[in-house]
Amino acid sequence: MQVVIALGSNLGPSRFTITAAIQAITQVTGVKLLKSARLYCTKPWGFLAQPDFINSAILVETDLELHELYRKLAQLELDFGRERLFKNGPRTLDLDLIWAEDTNINDEVLTIPHPRAQERAFVLVPMHDLDPNLTFPNTGHTVAQALSLLPESERSDVVPLDQIV
Repeated sequence: MQVVIALGSNLGPSRFTITAAIQAITQVTGVKLLKSARLYCTKPWGFLAQPDFINSAILVETDLELHELYRKLAQLELDFGRERLFKNGPRTLDLDLIWAEDTNINDEVLTIPHPRAQERAFVLVPMHDLDPNLTFPNTGHTVAQALSLLPESERSDVVPLDQIV
């Protein structure tokens, strides 16, 4: 099954953390990296009094059950020093399962597609790098369509890291 994982960091050496996390994910048995998005600098969402984030996304192929993949990603967050100080607060590493082919899951542990993915440019812009035609099964929107529904001001706040001087 193909899965999109979003990555974010705004504490410590965020660029290094994201690239190291991608490498760590590829070392998980049953996970194969298919494509990586660029790294983006994004403004914080929710709690605004914190540093900007570095965000990206990867497309992987996995034969793991999605709850097991979620548990492995949560362990990787801990391995990278993740502390959950408060909702939408700063973090060393945030890994989210965003999309998994035609899968809809909504239980006490996991919701796929991610419930707010289609509202957040910092998720959709990196996903667009992976494949603009990925379709969210709960709405039928492609990534490109969902992105086009967001205000330009939100989309323009997601800046490729290589364009920042």
